[in-house]
Amino acid sequence: MINIAFGIALLIVCAIVQYSWFFDTNNGIAIDFKSKRSYILTSIALVVFAVYLLATGIANTF
Repeated sequence: MINIAFGIALLIVCAIVQYSWFFDTNNGIAIDFKSKRSYILTSIALVVFAVYLLATGIANTF
């Protein structure tokens, strides 16, 4: 259950990162990205880790 909660929290963090890149690029809430490469790497890392936490949390509940 803890992995599911952390996975959901990471998805929320990923949503904040996406918001700060697409809608508020100058004064983003989360991160001020200096390049497109850092944005892509951060997004991929957050999504992969969130999916891992959600998958292990769901697998451990059954």
